[in-house]
Amino acid sequence: MSDEKEKLWFKRRRYGWGWTPVTWQGWLCIAFFLAIVISSVYTMPMKPQEPTAGQVLLFCMYVGSAALILLGVSFMKGPSPKFRWGKKSTDNPEEDI
Repeated sequence: MSDEKEKLWFKRRRYGWGWTPVTWQGWLCIAFFLAIVISSVYTMPMKPQEPTAGQVLLFCMYVGSAALILLGVSFMKGPSPKFRWGKKSTDNPEEDI
């Protein structure tokens, strides 16, 4: 049971900086993030032709806070990120794709 608790939801990407979801929990986090961003387009009270600066700021804060939550979950449920470019012999298969 403890092995299931410590399983990583995300692994480091092979190219660049960041993570890739590798479990259903990681993919569910990505799906929730996308649902929040897409739903914000339809739930924010904006006029498409002329949104005010306050409406744009509210939208950016809403999407930005969702992105920060996703980033926090990725830090908690994934290895520490580092820049990578290709596969190396020093890669840990438990943490790296």
